[in-house]
Amino acid sequence: MKKPYALAAAITAALAAGTAAPALANGAGSTTTIIVVTAAAAASVPLIVNYNHKVREKRAEEQEVARRQDAYRDWFYHKYGYYPTYDQFRQWYVQTYNTSP
Repeated sequence: MKKPYALAAAITAALAAGTAAPALANGAGSTTTIIVVTAAAAASVPLIVNYNHKVREKRAEEQEVARRQDAYRDWFYHKYGYYPTYDQFRQWYVQTYNTSP
């Protein structure tokens, strides 16, 4: 969660540094300022979209793991009469899906 904040801070600092010098040029740098700000804003859009995509993907993956765990817990309870421990679930999950939950 710290990466997006650091990225936003870096972009903000870059925008501030890039717009300060042309603004001090007695109005001669206004076109340059507009171009720099527009370019920086356009460049940050794919980063934000990619971050949101990764967040949604991770959230969906976590929901799928929770759904599988609930289904396995129900099946295990009906078969053995008690709920499995996390280690038992993890062992089953790794055996079944070849990845850690």
